Amino acid sequence: MKGSCQILPQEDRHPRCGPRLVAAIILGLTAAFDSSLTAEVEAPNPYIARLGRIPDWSALDDYQNTITREEFTYLLNHCYARNGEEEYHDLIRIDRDRALILKQSNHPAAGWYDLRFQTESLISSTPKRFWRKPTEMDDLPPNSTRPLEGVCIAIDPGHIGGKWVTWDDRHFTIGQDTIEVREGEMVLAVANILKRDLSLLGAVVLLTRDGNYPVTTDRVDTLGEEARAYLISRNKVPSSGAIASTAKAMFAISSEIRARSDLINDEFKPDLALCLHFNASPMNMRRPSFQSPNHLHLLINGCYSRGEIQEDDTRFEMLLRILQRVYYEEVELSDAITRPMKSETRLPSFSYDGTNGMSINGNDILWARNLLANRVFMCPVVFFEPYCMNHREVHARLQAGEYSGLREFNGVYRKNIYQEYADGITAGLVNYFRARR
Repeated sequence: MKGSCQILPQEDRHPRCGPRLVAAIILGLTAAFDSSLTAEVEAPNPYIARLGRIPDWSALDDYQNTITREEFTYLLNHCYARNGEEEYHDLIRIDRDRALILKQSNHPAAGWYDLRFQTESLISSTPKRFWRKPTEMDDLPPNSTRPLEGVCIAIDPGHIGGKWVTWDDRHFTIGQDTIEVREGEMVLAVANILKRDLSLLGAVVLLTRDGNYPVTTDRVDTLGEEARAYLISRNKVPSSGAIASTAKAMFAISSEIRARSDLINDEFKPDLALCLHFNASPMNMRRPSFQSPNHLHLLINGCYSRGEIQEDDTRFEMLLRILQRVYYEEVELSDAITRPMKSETRLPSFSYDGTNGMSINGNDILWARNLLANRVFMCPVVFFEPYCMNHREVHARLQAGEYSGLREFNGVYRKNIYQEYADGITAGLVNYFRARR
């Protein structure tokens, strides 16, 4: 059915990278090998992101002859490569009728993947993907009260919360007799409101987590060897302190987000994903204090640096997004949501300096940035960053909790902050899908 959302069987799952690069093949292997294996042993380990998976380049075979040279080049330079060709010139070569993609950036002898472009003589085809555009869904009846009927929406409440809050450093307390600010628990509250409201409008809503516990089965104490291998691959000294901090980041960020991506890509297969976060201004975490900035911005995937494109799995994932034309859906969807979000939150826009985030359509609230979640969730992703948690008014609203009705803050009557956040998203989604179905 056009309007269905279902968990699909193993054989229908999306193209993905291969097994995780094991940490066992690191320094100190000096045993003699048979001469026939010498070349393989001398090849360096693939250069991949933290807890990344070695790409299966044959997964791109489904995209042969599905994109023109002009469109491929436009997407790569407009949104994905931060400074255009200088970011990828020796990693992706664009010829007249094909793109040649280096399979292993630190070992050119591994060869190039040959991606052939669509030509005028070939009939355009829909690229392989599990998500649907609004125009591919069932039409809405006139004046429908369920404008999201059949839309499959994954909601990812960022971070974790609960007893795991100390592992991701998104918690703090300011003042005496105040409730600790815990981002993981706050975004889960927003996610539950959204699930209720979007379901009433007809959407099928799936949460990557419904409690304050991790999705991944990894733990900090099981990631020591992976952390050591990663540090060595980056030419860093694997000291005990560096291994401990890297393992911590691997658990709270890399492993957790990748486990959620397995849910989204292999089980949920949604039409879009919403990544919920709160922002915070820089401060001394040992002595948390109020900061003056308070702002709003939304992110789509893009703005890859050269160092990121050099990572074999990151390059592969970027190409999947290009070949699936995720950008067009992401930017239109995000653009539609920014207007009600700005109206609900009454926040000014935040701006990047062009290094780790870049503007792509003139909307001062919408930016492109390469984050793990909006890269590996293989569907249109809207990544939210409203409210600075360490702003005095925002902190007061968080202390007030999920109250009913309106309360006054600085002379303005406001909904509770969680409902306000959710209402901005809901209004944007309704406007977007009602206009396009």
